[in-house]
Amino acid sequence: MQTPSKKYVVDIWSDYVCPWCWIATRRFEKALENFPEKDDVQVNIRAYRLAANHAPEPMIAALKRKLGNPDSAETMMSTISKYGQADGLDYRFDTMMFGDTADAHVLVKAVEDTTVKKRLVEALYEQSTSHGKSLFDRASLEAIAKGAGVPDESIKLAWSSVELRVEMEADEHFAAQLGSGVPLFVFNNEFSVSGAQPETAFLEALNHMLESIEVDDSASTAQVCGIDGCKI
Repeated sequence: MQTPSKKYVVDIWSDYVCPWCWIATRRFEKALENFPEKDDVQVNIRAYRLAANHAPEPMIAALKRKLGNPDSAETMMSTISKYGQADGLDYRFDTMMFGDTADAHVLVKAVEDTTVKKRLVEALYEQSTSHGKSLFDRASLEAIAKGAGVPDESIKLAWSSVELRVEMEADEHFAAQLGSGVPLFVFNNEFSVSGAQPETAFLEALNHMLESIEVDDSASTAQVCGIDGCKI
Protein backbone atom coordinates (compact mmCIF):
# COMPACT_ATOMS: atom_id res chain seq x y z
CA MET A 1 0.00 0.00 0.00
CA GLN A 2 1.14 3.52 -0.77
CA THR A 3 2.31 5.76 2.03
CA PRO A 4 0.03 8.81 2.25
CA SER A 5 1.79 12.05 1.31
CA LYS A 6 -1.20 14.34 1.70
CA LYS A 7 -3.67 15.15 4.46
CA TYR A 8 -6.62 13.27 2.94
CA VAL A 9 -6.53 9.88 1.23
CA VAL A 10 -9.15 8.25 -0.97
CA ASP A 11 -8.57 4.66 -2.07
CA ILE A 12 -10.55 3.55 -5.11
CA TRP A 13 -11.11 -0.12 -5.94
CA SER A 14 -12.47 -0.72 -9.43
CA ASP A 15 -12.16 -2.92 -12.48
CA TYR A 16 -12.00 -1.78 -16.09
CA VAL A 17 -14.59 -4.38 -17.13
CA CYS A 18 -17.02 -3.27 -14.41
CA PRO A 19 -19.77 -1.37 -16.28
CA TRP A 20 -20.61 0.87 -13.30
CA CYS A 21 -17.00 1.72 -12.42
CA TRP A 22 -16.41 4.28 -15.17
CA ILE A 23 -19.56 6.16 -14.20
CA ALA A 24 -18.62 6.10 -10.52
CA THR A 25 -15.09 7.29 -11.26
CA ARG A 26 -16.35 10.19 -13.39
CA ARG A 27 -18.83 11.27 -10.70
CA PHE A 28 -16.17 11.11 -8.00
CA GLU A 29 -13.80 13.21 -10.12
CA LYS A 30 -16.50 15.86 -10.59
CA ALA A 31 -17.14 15.90 -6.85
CA LEU A 32 -13.43 16.20 -6.13
CA GLU A 33 -13.18 19.24 -8.42
CA ASN A 34 -15.77 20.96 -6.20
CA PHE A 35 -14.08 19.96 -2.94
CA PRO A 36 -12.34 22.99 -1.37
CA GLU A 37 -9.39 20.88 -0.12
CA LYS A 38 -8.90 18.98 -3.40
CA ASP A 39 -5.20 19.82 -3.60
CA ASP A 40 -4.66 18.02 -0.29
CA VAL A 41 -6.34 14.79 -1.43
CA GLN A 42 -4.23 11.79 -2.41
CA VAL A 43 -6.15 9.37 -4.65
CA ASN A 44 -4.85 5.79 -4.72
CA ILE A 45 -5.98 3.52 -7.55
CA ARG A 46 -6.46 -0.01 -6.21
CA ALA A 47 -6.85 -3.21 -8.19
CA TYR A 48 -9.83 -5.53 -8.19
CA ARG A 49 -10.61 -8.18 -10.80
CA LEU A 50 -14.18 -9.29 -11.35
CA ALA A 51 -13.01 -12.13 -13.59
CA ALA A 52 -9.69 -13.42 -12.26
CA ASN A 53 -8.38 -16.29 -14.41
CA HIS A 54 -11.39 -15.94 -16.73
CA ALA A 55 -10.83 -16.07 -20.49
CA PRO A 56 -12.11 -13.00 -22.41
CA GLU A 57 -15.68 -13.18 -23.67
CA PRO A 58 -18.21 -10.67 -25.07
CA MET A 59 -19.68 -8.45 -22.35
CA ILE A 60 -23.25 -9.16 -23.44
CA ALA A 61 -22.72 -12.91 -23.06
CA ALA A 62 -21.11 -12.39 -19.65
CA LEU A 63 -24.03 -10.27 -18.43
CA LYS A 64 -26.60 -12.78 -19.62
CA ARG A 65 -24.71 -15.58 -17.87
CA LYS A 66 -24.21 -13.64 -14.62
CA LEU A 67 -27.75 -12.24 -14.43
CA GLY A 68 -29.45 -15.42 -15.50
CA ASN A 69 -31.60 -14.20 -18.38
CA PRO A 70 -31.45 -11.93 -21.45
CA ASP A 71 -34.16 -9.53 -20.21
CA SER A 72 -32.25 -8.68 -17.04
CA ALA A 73 -29.09 -8.13 -19.07
CA GLU A 74 -30.89 -5.84 -21.51
CA THR A 75 -32.38 -3.83 -18.64
CA MET A 76 -29.00 -3.43 -16.99
CA MET A 77 -27.29 -2.38 -20.22
CA SER A 78 -30.03 0.14 -20.99
CA THR A 79 -29.79 1.62 -17.50
CA ILE A 80 -26.01 1.88 -17.57
CA SER A 81 -26.03 3.42 -21.05
CA LYS A 82 -28.56 6.04 -19.93
CA TYR A 83 -26.60 7.02 -16.84
CA GLY A 84 -23.35 6.94 -18.77
CA GLN A 85 -24.72 9.27 -21.41
CA ALA A 86 -25.81 11.71 -18.69
CA ASP A 87 -22.18 11.80 -17.52
CA GLY A 88 -20.79 12.16 -21.04
CA LEU A 89 -19.71 8.50 -21.36
CA ASP A 90 -20.35 6.33 -24.41
CA TYR A 91 -21.15 2.67 -23.67
CA ARG A 92 -20.95 0.27 -26.64
CA PHE A 93 -21.94 -3.08 -25.15
CA ASP A 94 -21.86 -4.76 -28.56
CA THR A 95 -18.06 -4.43 -28.68
CA MET A 96 -17.18 -4.52 -24.97
CA MET A 97 -15.37 -7.56 -23.57
CA PHE A 98 -15.25 -9.16 -20.12
CA GLY A 99 -12.30 -11.06 -18.64
CA ASP A 100 -9.21 -11.06 -16.45
CA THR A 101 -7.74 -7.54 -16.33
CA ALA A 102 -4.51 -8.39 -14.47
CA ASP A 103 -2.24 -6.82 -17.10
CA ALA A 104 -4.28 -3.61 -17.15
CA HIS A 105 -4.09 -3.26 -13.37
CA VAL A 106 -0.36 -3.96 -13.28
CA LEU A 107 0.18 -1.42 -16.07
CA VAL A 108 -1.55 1.26 -13.97
CA LYS A 109 0.59 0.35 -10.96
CA ALA A 110 3.75 0.71 -13.04
CA VAL A 111 3.03 4.42 -13.65
CA GLU A 112 4.40 6.73 -10.95
CA ASP A 113 3.33 10.14 -12.26
CA THR A 114 -0.18 10.80 -10.91
CA THR A 115 -1.28 12.88 -13.91
CA VAL A 116 -0.20 10.20 -16.38
CA LYS A 117 -1.76 7.50 -14.22
CA LYS A 118 -5.09 9.36 -14.25
CA ARG A 119 -4.93 9.69 -18.05
CA LEU A 120 -4.17 5.97 -18.37
CA VAL A 121 -7.10 4.96 -16.17
CA GLU A 122 -9.45 7.12 -18.25
CA ALA A 123 -8.00 5.71 -21.48
CA LEU A 124 -8.47 2.11 -20.32
CA TYR A 125 -12.14 2.77 -19.61
CA GLU A 126 -12.78 4.78 -22.77
CA GLN A 127 -10.88 2.60 -25.22
CA SER A 128 -12.44 -0.64 -23.96
CA THR A 129 -15.96 0.71 -23.35
CA SER A 130 -16.43 3.09 -26.26
CA HIS A 131 -14.04 1.73 -28.89
CA GLY A 132 -13.92 -2.02 -28.28
CA LYS A 133 -10.17 -2.14 -27.63
CA SER A 134 -8.82 -5.22 -25.87
CA LEU A 135 -7.62 -5.08 -22.28
CA PHE A 136 -6.40 -8.67 -22.54
CA ASP A 137 -3.74 -8.31 -25.24
CA ARG A 138 -0.45 -6.64 -24.33
CA ALA A 139 0.00 -5.07 -27.74
CA SER A 140 -3.41 -3.43 -27.37
CA LEU A 141 -2.62 -2.32 -23.81
CA GLU A 142 0.71 -0.86 -24.94
CA ALA A 143 -1.04 1.16 -27.64
CA ILE A 144 -3.54 2.50 -25.10
CA ALA A 145 -0.74 3.30 -22.65
CA LYS A 146 1.38 5.13 -25.23
CA GLY A 147 -1.67 7.13 -26.29
CA ALA A 148 -2.02 8.23 -22.67
CA GLY A 149 1.61 9.29 -22.48
CA VAL A 150 2.95 6.35 -20.48
CA PRO A 151 6.73 6.04 -20.92
CA ASP A 152 8.22 2.87 -22.40
CA GLU A 153 10.06 2.20 -19.13
CA SER A 154 6.78 1.90 -17.23
CA ILE A 155 5.35 -0.48 -19.81
CA LYS A 156 8.44 -2.70 -19.63
CA LEU A 157 8.25 -2.65 -15.84
CA ALA A 158 4.61 -3.74 -15.90
CA TRP A 159 5.39 -6.87 -17.90
CA SER A 160 8.46 -7.84 -15.88
CA SER A 161 7.72 -6.92 -12.26
CA VAL A 162 6.69 -9.65 -9.86
CA GLU A 163 6.30 -7.04 -7.11
CA LEU A 164 3.55 -5.17 -8.96
CA ARG A 165 1.51 -8.35 -9.34
CA VAL A 166 1.94 -9.00 -5.64
CA GLU A 167 0.64 -5.47 -4.97
CA MET A 168 -2.37 -6.17 -7.19
CA GLU A 169 -3.18 -9.33 -5.25
CA ALA A 170 -2.74 -7.46 -1.95
CA ASP A 171 -5.28 -4.87 -3.11
CA GLU A 172 -7.75 -7.63 -3.92
CA HIS A 173 -7.20 -9.34 -0.58
CA PHE A 174 -7.81 -6.10 1.30
CA ALA A 175 -11.01 -5.41 -0.68
CA ALA A 176 -12.25 -8.91 0.09
CA GLN A 177 -11.82 -8.19 3.80
CA LEU A 178 -14.04 -5.12 3.41
CA GLY A 179 -16.78 -7.38 2.11
CA SER A 180 -17.94 -5.17 -0.73
CA GLY A 181 -17.89 -5.27 -4.51
CA VAL A 182 -16.69 -2.54 -6.85
CA PRO A 183 -16.69 0.35 -7.38
CA LEU A 184 -15.57 1.02 -3.81
CA PHE A 185 -14.26 4.31 -2.39
CA VAL A 186 -12.62 4.37 1.05
CA PHE A 187 -12.06 7.76 2.68
CA ASN A 188 -9.06 8.12 5.01
CA ASN A 189 -9.43 4.42 5.83
CA GLU A 190 -12.44 5.37 7.99
CA PHE A 191 -15.62 4.94 5.96
CA SER A 192 -16.64 3.88 2.49
CA VAL A 193 -19.00 4.62 -0.35
CA SER A 194 -19.75 1.81 -2.79
CA GLY A 195 -21.59 1.75 -6.07
CA ALA A 196 -22.10 4.45 -8.70
CA GLN A 197 -23.45 7.02 -6.27
CA PRO A 198 -24.55 10.49 -7.41
CA GLU A 199 -21.93 13.22 -7.51
CA THR A 200 -23.57 14.82 -4.46
CA ALA A 201 -23.01 11.66 -2.41
CA PHE A 202 -19.29 11.70 -3.21
CA LEU A 203 -19.06 15.38 -2.31
CA GLU A 204 -20.84 14.68 0.98
CA ALA A 205 -18.32 11.91 1.68
CA LEU A 206 -15.40 14.23 0.95
CA ASN A 207 -16.86 16.88 3.24
CA HIS A 208 -17.45 14.30 5.95
CA MET A 209 -13.80 13.29 5.65
CA LEU A 210 -12.84 16.94 6.10
CA GLU A 211 -15.13 17.39 9.11
CA SER A 212 -13.89 14.24 10.83
CA ILE A 213 -10.29 15.44 10.61
CA GLU A 214 -11.24 18.89 11.86
CA VAL A 215 -13.05 17.37 14.84
CA ASP A 216 -10.34 14.89 15.73
CA ASP A 217 -7.23 14.20 13.67
CA SER A 218 -6.80 10.88 15.48
CA ALA A 219 -10.24 9.52 14.59
CA SER A 220 -10.02 6.09 12.98
CA THR A 221 -13.63 5.03 12.56
CA ALA A 222 -16.81 6.51 11.15
CA GLN A 223 -20.16 5.46 9.80
CA VAL A 224 -20.22 3.37 6.64
CA CYS A 225 -22.50 4.60 3.86
CA GLY A 226 -23.31 3.35 0.42
CA ILE A 227 -25.12 0.65 -1.55
CA ASP A 228 -23.93 -2.76 -2.75
CA GLY A 229 -21.11 -2.67 -5.26
CA CYS A 230 -21.52 -3.53 -8.91
CA LYS A 231 -21.55 -7.27 -9.46
CA ILE A 232 -21.84 -8.78 -12.87
